[in-house]
Amino acid sequence: MGTKANVLVGDATVVVTTISGHPVGPVTIGYTVDGVTMTVRTSFADIKVEEVNGTIIRRITDQEVDVTINIAEGTLDNLAMAIPGSSLAGAILTIGGDALSEFSMTIAGLDPAGAARTIALAHVNATGEVGIPFKKGEISVVPVTFSCLVADTGIFGTITDA
Repeated sequence: MGTKANVLVGDATVVVTTISGHPVGPVTIGYTVDGVTMTVRTSFADIKVEEVNGTIIRRITDQEVDVTINIAEGTLDNLAMAIPGSSLAGAILTIGGDALSEFSMTIAGLDPAGAARTIALAHVNATGEVGIPFKKGEISVVPVTFSCLVADTGIFGTITDA
């Protein structure tokens, strides 16, 4: 049987800080729709031999970490972070270019015990498709995916409970 006290409930604060590229940040993302989702994908090599049916050794060959956020606040700062290759100068966001900005990201929420939980990702880029809807009588949600880059140490980031 499970333990209700271990179920995660609540919101999180997402702060994005520019490492390289256009000077935006630190910026708190603000309101979202459907919260924040961090996805870790792992690829494996299954080692098999003739003498045995099945896998005898499994090794990690690749990993990817993505953070998906549906941003409800369509500010220029948020759009500049979300749109790869964009640049922000004052009140003008220019779309297009090959300069991919690099950010660090901190996601702060609560662990199951109600204490602080912090996810720190040292290097992320905005990737994926960004739609900017304008619909009468509806909220305009800007979907953004940040893909993590592995650090020289071989890690993507850390999850820390206080």
